[in-house]
Amino acid sequence: MKRLFLLLFPAILLFSCSKKDQLPLIETITKGDKWGIRIGSSYADVYNRLQQLNNEKDLSSVAVVYRQPFSSPQQVQYLLPYYDAVTLMDTSVVIDRALIQFSGDKVAHISAGGALPEEMDQWPAALPSETAILKNDLVNNIYTKLLAIYKIPAYSQLKIILPDKPLNKPFDPDMEKYAEWGFSITTDVKPGVKGNSIVRLYFKDGKLNKILHQYNENEVYN
Repeated sequence: MKRLFLLLFPAILLFSCSKKDQLPLIETITKGDKWGIRIGSSYADVYNRLQQLNNEKDLSSVAVVYRQPFSSPQQVQYLLPYYDAVTLMDTSVVIDRALIQFSGDKVAHISAGGALPEEMDQWPAALPSETAILKNDLVNNIYTKLLAIYKIPAYSQLKIILPDKPLNKPFDPDMEKYAEWGFSITTDVKPGVKGNSIVRLYFKDGKLNKILHQYNENEVYN
């Protein structure tokens, strides 16, 4: 599963396009569209187009660039159903985290620990089942359990991290708070060669204002 995808563009991307017969190809688009992602579209319309691209180009997810971890369950109360996982992380001393993954409307997988998290049937393991998050719990019930967990001092400082936005889930209105989204697309150019597009979408005043696209090709060795 993709986690916390962060797009890093070289400084040259801030300038104009390179020649189309050279790689990497760099485009700055402020009029028209790219792959049907049209300048001037609303957040929701851009998201709908990305969902269509998921079917055409196996896009699967889009990053909400610069979204920071949340510090309390109240901040994610209405967000969890739009995602396929959530990570709870403690960075106060050593990195300790719990990854809770969803399938449909239920918890499908739980793993917790440091460098090598172990699969678990519930998290936190030390809490009673009525408080802990269990496999097969309904996603809609996780918020209530998080409220109870965060009342326990040992867990009250955990950061709540959402993954990249899965495109098989409905549009998350919270995404409208962020001026940049990002994604990448890999394509088969020919045997042994893959094409890679790295894209950032910039919004201004609620509309898509600019698309930055970098394309390159790389040899693949089996």
